[in-house]
Amino acid sequence: MSSRSLIRSVGVWSSVIALVLTACSTPAQAPAPPAGQAPAAQPTTAPAAGGAQPAAQKPTGSPIKVGVLDDVTGIGAIEGALMRISVELAVSEANTAGGINGHPVEVVYADPKGDATQAQQLATQLAQQDNVDVLAGGIFSPECLGVQGLAEKLQMVYVAINGCATDQFSGKSCSKYSFLVYPAGRQTSDPAFSYEVKNFGNKWAIIYPDYALGQSQLATSEAALQKNGAEYVTKVAVPLGETNVTPFVTKIPTDGSVTALYITMTGSDLARVMNVVQQFGISKKMAIVTGLGKESFGGVYPEALDGAIITGTRPSDGLPNNKADEDYQKAWLDTAKKNADLTGPLGGIDKVTPGNNNGYNAYMSMKSLLIGMRKAGFTGKADTEKLVTAMESLNVPQGSGVDAFPSGQMIMNKDDHQGRTTYYLLKINGQKEEVVQSFAADSLPLIGDCKIQS
Repeated sequence: MSSRSLIRSVGVWSSVIALVLTACSTPAQAPAPPAGQAPAAQPTTAPAAGGAQPAAQKPTGSPIKVGVLDDVTGIGAIEGALMRISVELAVSEANTAGGINGHPVEVVYADPKGDATQAQQLATQLAQQDNVDVLAGGIFSPECLGVQGLAEKLQMVYVAINGCATDQFSGKSCSKYSFLVYPAGRQTSDPAFSYEVKNFGNKWAIIYPDYALGQSQLATSEAALQKNGAEYVTKVAVPLGETNVTPFVTKIPTDGSVTALYITMTGSDLARVMNVVQQFGISKKMAIVTGLGKESFGGVYPEALDGAIITGTRPSDGLPNNKADEDYQKAWLDTAKKNADLTGPLGGIDKVTPGNNNGYNAYMSMKSLLIGMRKAGFTGKADTEKLVTAMESLNVPQGSGVDAFPSGQMIMNKDDHQGRTTYYLLKINGQKEEVVQSFAADSLPLIGDCKIQS
């Protein structure tokens, strides 16, 4: 099969809403809650995410085309399904509200299957043959780093959608044309480890995927441990996509020399590792800390994760007492039903969830791109420089509607094009996630020393 056949164009059109509603303004950003408390309920005077939107004129201009690299098959199928559902939702909301400056948004998908070389080839094809106006997506760090370099050469805006959370993207190889919306690297490690060391002790082990993402997480988490007087006793690297993880997991000492285990695996690799952790009773002998939620376990947490700590940009089942987030969750699940053929890796349509990171990250990322387009007066590739300027100054409040995020604020840093968002420390209690601590977007550290040359 040629790479060309991997691409299918999906124009996400929404009909004009027949019932005219009164348009309201987005509520102001609420102050960050104290540590240990969930955000207070937000007033929802504006239309909620995915809910009823004001009647808008159907967009009639030429389509704005977004090329999205979405790994819906292969080892990235979990993140790929979350990406597809989230992108469809964000684009549907935009088109229902009149499109972008009167132009409908059209998405052209390509599936790299987790292969970095194929990702670059398909991105080139999207840009030069399908004539997309911007690039987005890619799940694994080698894919995103390769496309980042390509976008620089093509002088096209590129937004990583989910996954790709290595600090190298914006912390070391930051680019004028590339953007990462959600936290990565030390932005995720530094806030969490002061709590975790205090509660779980100072002798740790880590099991991580042996490529750019895992190596980044090893470095940033080790630095965070050291700041808090702790250290790694054992470090175990696992090749990406390794099916037999038992020899790796059993390297973790269970003699009491380790008090906590940090598991940074992703997708189906995480589920395999947790199966072995449960099989050998490792979670009964030390605390477990990891980064991903129900989406990596078919929508149901394994017993071994009861009491574990995870982090994310949103609890899998949503923020309590937050109407905007409730509306987002409903809209996301409704969109998942329309894409039910993709939900198998997520546990099927009855158990599907946006997760605590990847689904919501994809929604925020695509929505940020659309907000930037609207702000820039973007109508096509000729407005790329305007889009860069608009994207690098984004400050999106928490709230409802097309110009707000339901679960927290997002601030883009102009110097490296790395976003910061509200971040949550969560404790798994059976199938529920309790908010232990929340961190305001502006309290997260900057990611590195990379600075984009003006």
